[in-house]
Amino acid sequence: MKFNNAFFITGTAYAGKSTMVKLLAEKYNGILCEENYHDQLLPELNSTEFPFLTYTRDLEDWHDFIRRSLEEYKAWMDDVSYECEVLELRTLDGLKE
Repeated sequence: MKFNNAFFITGTAYAGKSTMVKLLAEKYNGILCEENYHDQLLPELNSTEFPFLTYTRDLEDWHDFIRRSLEEYKAWMDDVSYECEVLELRTLDGLKE
């Protein structure tokens, strides 16, 4: 898959990603995909294909979210990031000429 003039901005929480994307979109008349824009796809996601993205959707007790070990939380963050990339690439694939 080849894209011209595409930027991928990643980073940790509160690193300024959303602010940077907004400013770049304004400056270069780009498409702004706001924070968590892929959440609109969440109701339709299959929990077998996207177990980490659907984790919070299918959570029965929010306490389970905060009771995880640091290792479990890090693994979830890494894996949910990967699943977001999969969705984003699918979205981009639909936009290419």
